[in-house]
Amino acid sequence: MVVVMVLRLLFYCCCVRAARGYSSDGKTCLPDAVPEDERRNITYNGVSMPIGIAVGDWTSSRLVSEIYAILVSDVLGYHWVQKHTGNGLASLHWVLGCPHVPAANFSECSLTTRHHAAFEIWGHQSKLPKFLQLLAEMGEEHAARFLGSAGYWGREGLFVMEQAREKCQAGSGLHLNYYGNYNATWFAPENCSATVGDVNFSLLSTCADSVNIGFPDSGQQYLDATGDADGVELVGGIPMLKCWQGKWWIAPACRSNPYRCVASVTGGNGWGTYFMSQQAAFHNMPIALATASSWDNYVDINSELKSHMYWYTPDASFALLKPMLVEFPSYSAAEYRAAIYRTMPERVRLEKWAAAGFEAADDRAFGLARNLQISDSDMSKLVVLHLELASGEDFTNTYLSACTWLKANPDVWAEWVPDQTVCPVGKGIVNLHGEFVTDRSTAVDCTTCSAGRASVKAGATRVCALCEPGFFQNILGSPECSVCEPGSISSIFGAHGCELCSLGEYVNSSGKTACTRCGSGTGQEEMWTTSRDVILNNETQVIQVLGADSESFCACQTGSLLWNGRCKLCMEGLTCPGSNRFAILPGYFSASAAPGEVFKCRDRQVCPGGMPGTCADGRDVSSACVKCQEGFADTETGACRLCDGMDYSVLSIIFLGVVMGVTILHFALMQDDRKQPRSLMVVLLGFIQFVTMVQMMAVLRRFEISWREPFASVLRLIEVLSIDIDMINTDCLGQPSPVVSFLIRCLFIPMLMLVALLVHLCYLIISRSKTFKLAYLTRTMGSIMIVFFIILFSMLLSPFQCEEHPNGLWTVRRYGNVFCGGQGEQLQMSLIGILACLMPLAFISICLWLVLVELPRRLARSDAAFLNSCSFLFKRFAPGAEVFSVVFLLRNSLLTMCPLITTKSGRLVSMSIILYASIAMVAFYKPWRFMINNVLDMILMVAMLVILDMGATAISEEDPQTTVVVVMFFVLLMLAAVLFTLLSGLYRFVRQLHHKHFRFFLCHQKNAAGSMARLLKMKLEQSLPGTKTFIDCDDLNDLTRLFSYVGQDTETFLIMATPAVLTRKWCVGEMVTAWRHNVNTLILAWPDFVKPNDEYIEKYANVVPDIQELTKFGISLKDVLDTFRWLNKVDTTAFPKHLTYDSVSVMVSSLAKLSVWTYTSQAAVETDCPILVDPENSEAMACAMVLSTMLKARLLGTHVQTPHILSPGSHVSKGTETALLICSENCFKSEHIQSWLIQACKIPKCCMVPIIAEDAFMIPSACFFDDLNSKVLNKDEVKLYGIAIRALFQEIAVVFVPQNYSSTLDDLELRAKQTALRLSAKMAPLADKARILAQTMMTVPQILSNTALSALSDGTPDSLSTHDESDHGPLESKSF
Repeated sequence: MVVVMVLRLLFYCCCVRAARGYSSDGKTCLPDAVPEDERRNITYNGVSMPIGIAVGDWTSSRLVSEIYAILVSDVLGYHWVQKHTGNGLASLHWVLGCPHVPAANFSECSLTTRHHAAFEIWGHQSKLPKFLQLLAEMGEEHAARFLGSAGYWGREGLFVMEQAREKCQAGSGLHLNYYGNYNATWFAPENCSATVGDVNFSLLSTCADSVNIGFPDSGQQYLDATGDADGVELVGGIPMLKCWQGKWWIAPACRSNPYRCVASVTGGNGWGTYFMSQQAAFHNMPIALATASSWDNYVDINSELKSHMYWYTPDASFALLKPMLVEFPSYSAAEYRAAIYRTMPERVRLEKWAAAGFEAADDRAFGLARNLQISDSDMSKLVVLHLELASGEDFTNTYLSACTWLKANPDVWAEWVPDQTVCPVGKGIVNLHGEFVTDRSTAVDCTTCSAGRASVKAGATRVCALCEPGFFQNILGSPECSVCEPGSISSIFGAHGCELCSLGEYVNSSGKTACTRCGSGTGQEEMWTTSRDVILNNETQVIQVLGADSESFCACQTGSLLWNGRCKLCMEGLTCPGSNRFAILPGYFSASAAPGEVFKCRDRQVCPGGMPGTCADGRDVSSACVKCQEGFADTETGACRLCDGMDYSVLSIIFLGVVMGVTILHFALMQDDRKQPRSLMVVLLGFIQFVTMVQMMAVLRRFEISWREPFASVLRLIEVLSIDIDMINTDCLGQPSPVVSFLIRCLFIPMLMLVALLVHLCYLIISRSKTFKLAYLTRTMGSIMIVFFIILFSMLLSPFQCEEHPNGLWTVRRYGNVFCGGQGEQLQMSLIGILACLMPLAFISICLWLVLVELPRRLARSDAAFLNSCSFLFKRFAPGAEVFSVVFLLRNSLLTMCPLITTKSGRLVSMSIILYASIAMVAFYKPWRFMINNVLDMILMVAMLVILDMGATAISEEDPQTTVVVVMFFVLLMLAAVLFTLLSGLYRFVRQLHHKHFRFFLCHQKNAAGSMARLLKMKLEQSLPGTKTFIDCDDLNDLTRLFSYVGQDTETFLIMATPAVLTRKWCVGEMVTAWRHNVNTLILAWPDFVKPNDEYIEKYANVVPDIQELTKFGISLKDVLDTFRWLNKVDTTAFPKHLTYDSVSVMVSSLAKLSVWTYTSQAAVETDCPILVDPENSEAMACAMVLSTMLKARLLGTHVQTPHILSPGSHVSKGTETALLICSENCFKSEHIQSWLIQACKIPKCCMVPIIAEDAFMIPSACFFDDLNSKVLNKDEVKLYGIAIRALFQEIAVVFVPQNYSSTLDDLELRAKQTALRLSAKMAPLADKARILAQTMMTVPQILSNTALSALSDGTPDSLSTHDESDHGPLESKSF
């Protein structure tokens, strides 16, 4: 039992300490051990670290690793650390630098492992396919190195312990360590061995849970090898080993009596069962095999039985019981490959492995691991020694055992330790100070040879010798020095590397100590270099060459060329890449005879560059690539092609296109633009702004800024879109001189005017008109000049735009073969240009005269025909801003002249100043007729300014990519703004064709029908849900849009014909617009309105002199008079003489084409909140109705009832608590107001709020009552009436004036809300205020009679009924 306890303690310690690591802790074992403070780390892959040992968690592995560790520290003087990995495969992976087992791939491994050696690796583990694949992936440089066998072997199989052996040998003389003595036919080994009956079955595992899972093929293999069908059984159709009692496999030799079988218990999942079962069957052995249910049970059972078992060596579990391996026939590899296990299992080599680079880090520690060899017998003795020494102590502590063995066997391990002065390849001997020496007698150690030295053989060892000049060594531990190749040198001993010859030097042989200088003796040595041509991406490029190995590499430096044996600097337009080559850059030209005379081409495409004298295909070399050869035509690619019939067709099409374009423009302008929809005008102006922007961009292209793609292509496209005449290709018609060519272009403007004249004459002939319509022709010619002014003027300035070439010569920018200097062709072209410029200058002068001089005169005379004929100037701008037609012409002229400035920065600055001024004027004055065009103009100008700013960046080449991105963003912004403007106008035009924004447009005179207009708007929108009615105070934000609302956005134009409406110029302008655009028109005629007759029409200009102000809107006096005649034909609806809810209902139904029953009127419903209003004043009545409607919703939920308007014949109810008095002009002269106010004054609780409804209203003065001649009030009541009025205005009046222009719907809603708050708030009754006011007056008895005072004091409204008929007059019949 003592042995059992020892084994249990051993297993427990192994499990607990399995994952721990150990390191050198300063202990020493050997007598001459290196002290701890003198021990050091190794440097592995540049990292200082102790030597790492990967240790398996079993006794033999720990013992051999401990032996190595003690020798490393005590003898070699290194620190060490142990890592307990668990098993041999894990140790292998730790040495590889792969802590994950198994590692999936090389990427999971570290090249700097901290574990450098592993011992006792079972051979089959290092041959696993995944491990071999990982080694292959790591390559020889990084893979772990196999160090051979550890000297002892690993074995497994059937073992018999000493007790059974001795018992059997003493009893029968049998040696149980030989398989033949187990043959049941001749022997009975069970008599001296433990049998099945001796085993506790409860400690065993079933076959189903052990061997049939761990070795599922063992049943099939057994059946195939032995043919013993009784030894297997089918489980799920698969042969499995058949187990008695579910736990014991019984051999055929003892199957008849299983209890007498020799018991052999294994562990794990049935270790060894697959081959031991076949051995028992083949050799007739009476053996039964079973598997312990756990490791503890495995150890306990076999320690107790001391008989037979499965075991493996080296292992310490049963070493004290002295088990011996039963010898079977020698191992047969062929049989084992066939799964026939009749013979001994193959013994397994136990291997040693070291990390890659371990030898380089320390060859002695590596050599010690490689030399370490322990025999089988020594390992067995070492294990037993450990068991004996570890008794009662930590079983896993192997230091004492290893140390004891080392002390007892110095002769064995001494051979393992390498000699310190016998240096391997890559090292050399050093003395005590670490200095390299050549005499071994002074050496004490070996060290890796440093850079500049080679490890050479010197007798039995090696020395590190210095490399000679011309040689070098740049790596550690090299066995020889390398020679310096051609192009490099070394001039010292011990060179770490060769120096490459610098640029401009070369050396053409190896082993040299100095370089030769290129161009030696020319005096230009600093301009020489060494270079060579290479082909990259199919292009030849020149690269500088350090370390040239031939004189052929000598060439002039980049930026210079070899000319007549000397180097010469390149000029602009040439590229000198080096290697004595040069070429013309694209965009430049030089003649073959004078390659140094470089000209800059206007277009890069016509000058492809290359060799001197090179032009694009088909171009004339003699004209510096400017012209095509005779009979060739220009193309977009810059090359020229042969002329064909298509070229003449294109020219014909261009000519016909110009004629057709002028014709279409002329006939379009002949239409009355006053009838043009506003939305189409927006489109037209947006298009004009777009064309102007395109021409500005074309001017920008003439600044000769090197824009990058894609903006460069955008500018080329813009030059085409700008209809630049210079873009027209006429080469196929002949090749005139530059002077003639320029003259033809200058005549283009007169030719256009001539075409316009011919078109007009044709029109007159076809229409058989006898009158020459100069206005139409003027509009056509003016429009052409306005739209294309920039590009036409710019073309005329071409002779004055010169540019400098790299050779110092100047040529005309547009005509590259014309030299500047004021002579020859340039002089002739300049004279023609000066004369031609008189045309645009004359046009500007005429426009100035028209705007500044003639326009005021014509406006004073109401000459709308003049405005119509000059609409190309005025129509674009808002009335009063016509001067901007000239301002923009002057702006465009200045922009056109910007390219005349010789410097690029000057051009950019000047154009920027002009555009800034333009933006400021547009932002301040908003000159365009429509606001959307003002916004578009500013967007375009701002975008142009940003592009100009980016142009400055492009000149300096600062961040070109960002520049292009910003420029393209703003180009797209301009296009988006133009497109939005055009689409917005088109959308509104299409929408107006199918749907008018306003169902009614109320044309009215504010002070005469403002309140009525507000009432009509409310009633019409109520009766026609979803429609809108135009009233200027709500819907007019821009006065310039007033007439367009009438012409394009109105379905029915309603003239609220008050007597003086025809004297209001804006109302008349609205009527003229409705007449022009055939808008459905109705007249709502007030009783006193009279339609204009002939006499009135003839004298109208004298009656309304300010009507001439409409001329600026294109409305002439003739238009006004024609409109008045037209009014006599318009349907008329009479305005009711007395305005009531019913009359309003009938009127609205008539206007909206609804039946009276369909329209829901607001009938008068008497409440205790009356509205007192003069019924004879229609504006006051309308104001009261508007206020009543707005108060309805606001008084809901309050104690105040909905107000109602008192009609003639009604009286103020006795229960009235609140009332409103509409204060209009002369309202207190109304007999109805007089009677109602006296009645209200006598009602005790009646509170009253005054509402001022007209600006003309004034509170009555004292003389008012003196002059008052009332038919309904007696003398006392007149005095009481005055007191009531004074008492009334002790309340703050609410201003509610719908007829004011500032009285928008929101404003009226706010004032209605204030009124509602006043009505619902607590107020003093009117009677109380009147009584107090009367009592405070000192002359009350003289003012009122006793009767009146009594009535006021009693507050009896019926007191008026005591008056006789003479007091009431005509009101008696109205039941007051």
